[in-house]
Amino acid sequence: MRRRGAMFGVGLIAVLVLTAWSVLRVVPSESRGLLDGPTAYARPEVLVDTAWVKARLDDPQVRLIDLSGDIETFEAGHLPGAQYVSIRTDLTNPIDPTRGQILTRAALSKLFSNLGIRNNDTVVLYDDNDNVQAARAYWVLAYYQHPDVRIYNGGRTRWVADGESLTTAQTTVKPSNYAAAAPDPAIRTDWQYVVDQVSRQEALFCDTRSFAEHVGLNRRAERGGHVPGSVHIDWKEAVNGDGTFRSAAELYQLYTEAGFTPDREIITYCQTGVRSAHTWFVLHELLGYPNVRNYDGSWEEYGNNPDSPIQ
Repeated sequence: MRRRGAMFGVGLIAVLVLTAWSVLRVVPSESRGLLDGPTAYARPEVLVDTAWVKARLDDPQVRLIDLSGDIETFEAGHLPGAQYVSIRTDLTNPIDPTRGQILTRAALSKLFSNLGIRNNDTVVLYDDNDNVQAARAYWVLAYYQHPDVRIYNGGRTRWVADGESLTTAQTTVKPSNYAAAAPDPAIRTDWQYVVDQVSRQEALFCDTRSFAEHVGLNRRAERGGHVPGSVHIDWKEAVNGDGTFRSAAELYQLYTEAGFTPDREIITYCQTGVRSAHTWFVLHELLGYPNVRNYDGSWEEYGNNPDSPIQ
C-alpha cells in the first residue's frame, strides 16, 4: 500500500505540473481574433539564403561571421571568407559578476577593428545550431546599433544541404577603425526592471528555456523555477526541422496563442540571455513587435539573487 501511495503521489505531481503548464499556455479571449497573422516577415531583409550569400562572397563590404560551437568546428570547415567569433568569450564581458553578460562598447569596437570590419559593412551571421548563436550576436549588434546585420537562415547546415563546399582556408584582413555606436536601452533590460515589472504586472515574460528548467526540475542556479507569471515557450518551437525559422504566420500563431500580442511589452529570458535573444529576434525583427526586451542576466542572475520573487 505504501508503494502504491508513493506511485500515486508521483503521478499526481506530474498531472499538476502538466496542468499548470496548460493553464499558462491558455489563449486569452482578447487574443483569439488575432490568429490570422501576417503572410510575410516584418523585416524579410534580415534573413538571407544560400543564393544571396553565394552572390556576395567576393563583395568586400559583406562580412561573414561564423558563430558555430567552437574554434575546432570552424577550423574543420567554414564558409569561404568567414571569420570566427565565440559567443562565450568574444561577445561577453569577462569582468561582469553575472556570467554571459554582453561585452562593452569598447570591447566590440576592438573586436571588430581586429576583424577588419567597418561601420558601413554588411555583417552576416551564421552558426551550426538552429541560428541561436547567430541570433544572440544579432541582438548584440542591434544593441550597439550596427546599421546592417543579417542572419544566414539555417547556417552551416543549410550551406552543406544546398550542395556547397566548406573551406579550411584562413582569411587575412587589414585591421579597421571600427567604432561601436551607443547602446540601445530599449531592447535590453536588467534585474531591477524585471522585478519592477513583476510587481506592476504590466509586461509579459516569455521563458524560452526547457520545460524542466521552467518548472524547476532542471535547476541551473541557487533557486529553480521561473519569473512569476511568465509563460513558457521553448525557443526551439520557432524553428523548423532543418534549423530555419518557421513562417511568419506560424510564428504569429505560436506566440499570440500564448498571449504574446504586438500591443504588449514582452521580456524574454533564459539562462544567460542567448536562447532568449533568439526569441527576441523572432518577435522584434521577424514579427515586428515594437516593444520587446531581452533580459541579459536571465536566470543566471535572477535565480542566484535571494531577493528575486520566484514561482
